[in-house]
Amino acid sequence: MATRVRETERKYEAPADYTLPDLTGAGPVHSCEGPRGADLDATYFDTEDLRLARAGITLRRRTGGDDAGWHAKLPVAPHVRDEIRFPLGRAKTTVPAALAALVRSHTLGAALAPVVRITTHRDEWDLRDADGTTIALIADDAVTAHPVDGTSHSWRELEVEATDLDVLAAVGAVLGATPAKSTSKLAQALGDRARPRKPAPLSSNPTAAEVAVTYLLAQTAAIRANDTGIRLDTDDSIHQFRVACRRLRSALRAFRPLLDADRVNALRAELKWIGGVASPARDAEVLAAELAAELRALPSEDVLGAVPAQVDAELSRTEADARTELLSALDGDRYLAFLGDLDAFLADPPWTKKARRPAVHQLRKPVIKAWRTLQASVAAVDSASDRDAALHQVRKDAKKARYAAEAVAPAFGPKLERWGKKVKKSQSVLGVRQDVAVARGALRGMGVRAHLSGENGFTYGVLYARQEARGRRAEESFGRVWKKVLGVKGPGWLR
Repeated sequence: MATRVRETERKYEAPADYTLPDLTGAGPVHSCEGPRGADLDATYFDTEDLRLARAGITLRRRTGGDDAGWHAKLPVAPHVRDEIRFPLGRAKTTVPAALAALVRSHTLGAALAPVVRITTHRDEWDLRDADGTTIALIADDAVTAHPVDGTSHSWRELEVEATDLDVLAAVGAVLGATPAKSTSKLAQALGDRARPRKPAPLSSNPTAAEVAVTYLLAQTAAIRANDTGIRLDTDDSIHQFRVACRRLRSALRAFRPLLDADRVNALRAELKWIGGVASPARDAEVLAAELAAELRALPSEDVLGAVPAQVDAELSRTEADARTELLSALDGDRYLAFLGDLDAFLADPPWTKKARRPAVHQLRKPVIKAWRTLQASVAAVDSASDRDAALHQVRKDAKKARYAAEAVAPAFGPKLERWGKKVKKSQSVLGVRQDVAVARGALRGMGVRAHLSGENGFTYGVLYARQEARGRRAEESFGRVWKKVLGVKGPGWLR
């Protein structure tokens, strides 16, 4: 079984004559205990072109110390990583299948092979607070890297791991060492070959291409990060995966005049497909959480029979089936081919001449167009024969407008960001109404099945009525929120 450990740590360069200072009094540090010595031997695995290292991911098999095993370290935030640990097992040169699956969105199925062996002699100290609780660990590491090309080199580094960033900063402030340029031993061993691909910081007057590629790379990274989260069953990962797909799809629409339209359309079609595969799993999550909360809120006399257990059992099956379907898609050839096409697209974007123009001139039209479409959708609601469908269209158009504004905001600044936040509120209110529509449909089906089985369907009717009321409140809220959207100076000022 895999275990997951969140690490908050920072590395420091340590010269040969470095001596660890007295750290008592560094923030909440009350005492220091150690050192404990250990010899660690780790073999790091990657693709031939170092896709994992360039994504800031390390995958290794390590012996020695108290956490021997197979480890994948995944970036979460600056100085924060999740370490996924698997038992050592018998294999030494074949990465466990479950661990390889976690990084498949990066490797795209390419072979994982040893790229470097790193041996470390470690002296480690526990830093404790006044209650005797360990709040940080300091490791003084003598490291030697043995790349597969036959060369080797050695260095000394300090590694501080703390319970939170405040403790990390307090210890680092008195350590008397220089923060390391590399974020991991692997990065130090491989040097420039493992350098992540990042867009240059935007200038004060960026081109349309610069704004576009920065945003597209960020959303592609979000898709991959949440792909791993889905495989680890991380809370909200399916939702965030679907959001990243939608953002990327919307951005490709906004940036389509800058790029080869056929290639953009092909990528958008695949994003629509994989986002659609993720939808049932996300819808099931939302529905399960909502109905569980509603049942808890009901007076006990309104809950007749085994309704809570029945709802939980039915929605758990639905969630499990939808999740299985999503994981199958994530492991499938179509999804991996899409990611490969996306990587090739971003590595050498098929720019048109318009991409070289200043962003402030070229990127006005997508936002203005999305805003006009949204206004037209809102205006059409009152005369629509199907009000639910009309409001759902408003929600979809609000998302498009919000995402278009978000994608180009770096070129236009705070005004557009503020407007986008107001649009997001209107979208969120209508999202509640859409959730209500889904919940009512599910409750109607459950109630019918209960009746046909000879059970009491009263509670399903109560839940249905509560959802109806929730939907009315959401629609009323939309009217108020929409007035605020109109009250903020909209994207017309971009003209």
